[in-house]
Amino acid sequence: MSDKKETSERPAIEPPIQAHLGDQLKKLYGSILSEPIPEKLTMLLDQLEKAERKEREGQSERADGGSDQ
Repeated sequence: MSDKKETSERPAIEPPIQAHLGDQLKKLYGSILSEPIPEKLTMLLDQLEKAERKEREGQSERADGGSDQ
Protein backbone atom coordinates (compact mmCIF):
# COMPACT_ATOMS: atom_id res chain seq x y z
CA MET A 1 0.00 0.00 0.00
CA SER A 2 1.41 3.34 -1.03
CA ASP A 3 0.05 6.81 -0.33
CA LYS A 4 1.92 8.29 -3.28
CA LYS A 5 -0.27 9.80 -5.97
CA GLU A 6 0.49 8.79 -9.50
CA THR A 7 1.53 11.71 -11.65
CA SER A 8 -0.27 12.14 -14.93
CA GLU A 9 1.04 13.83 -18.02
CA ARG A 10 -1.92 16.21 -17.97
CA PRO A 11 -1.66 19.42 -15.98
CA ALA A 12 -3.74 19.71 -12.82
CA ILE A 13 -5.51 22.74 -14.31
CA GLU A 14 -6.94 22.76 -17.81
CA PRO A 15 -4.98 24.88 -20.35
CA PRO A 16 -7.75 27.48 -20.93
CA ILE A 17 -7.96 28.08 -17.19
CA GLN A 18 -4.17 28.31 -16.94
CA ALA A 19 -4.16 30.86 -19.77
CA HIS A 20 -6.91 32.91 -18.11
CA LEU A 21 -5.10 32.89 -14.76
CA GLY A 22 -1.84 33.86 -16.47
CA ASP A 23 -3.53 36.80 -18.21
CA GLN A 24 -5.09 37.99 -14.96
CA LEU A 25 -1.77 37.76 -13.10
CA LYS A 26 0.00 39.69 -15.87
CA LYS A 27 -2.64 42.42 -15.66
CA LEU A 28 -2.32 42.61 -11.88
CA TYR A 29 1.46 42.60 -11.64
CA GLY A 30 2.18 44.35 -14.93
CA SER A 31 0.95 47.65 -13.52
CA ILE A 32 3.21 47.23 -10.50
CA LEU A 33 6.25 46.94 -12.77
CA SER A 34 5.51 50.35 -14.26
CA GLU A 35 5.29 52.06 -10.85
CA PRO A 36 8.33 54.02 -9.64
CA ILE A 37 10.53 52.46 -6.97
CA PRO A 38 9.87 54.13 -3.59
CA GLU A 39 12.64 56.51 -2.53
CA LYS A 40 13.06 54.74 0.83
CA LEU A 41 13.75 51.44 -0.95
CA THR A 42 16.25 53.12 -3.27
CA MET A 43 18.05 54.62 -0.26
CA LEU A 44 18.17 51.24 1.50
CA LEU A 45 19.56 49.56 -1.62
CA ASP A 46 22.25 52.27 -1.90
CA GLN A 47 23.22 51.74 1.76
CA LEU A 48 23.44 47.99 1.23
CA GLU A 49 25.60 48.42 -1.87
CA LYS A 50 27.98 50.75 -0.01
CA ALA A 51 28.25 48.34 2.93
CA GLU A 52 28.94 45.39 0.62
CA ARG A 53 31.55 47.39 -1.31
CA LYS A 54 33.27 48.41 1.93
CA GLU A 55 33.29 44.79 3.12
CA ARG A 56 34.76 43.55 -0.18
CA GLU A 57 37.47 46.23 -0.04
CA GLY A 58 38.33 45.21 3.52
CA GLN A 59 38.55 41.56 2.54
CA SER A 60 40.79 42.30 -0.44
CA GLU A 61 43.13 44.39 1.74
CA ARG A 62 43.44 41.51 4.23
CA ALA A 63 44.00 39.02 1.42
CA ASP A 64 46.72 41.26 -0.05
CA GLY A 65 48.46 41.53 3.32
CA GLY A 66 47.27 45.08 3.83
CA SER A 67 48.31 47.48 6.57
CA ASP A 68 46.42 45.76 9.41
CA GLN A 69 49.69 45.27 11.30
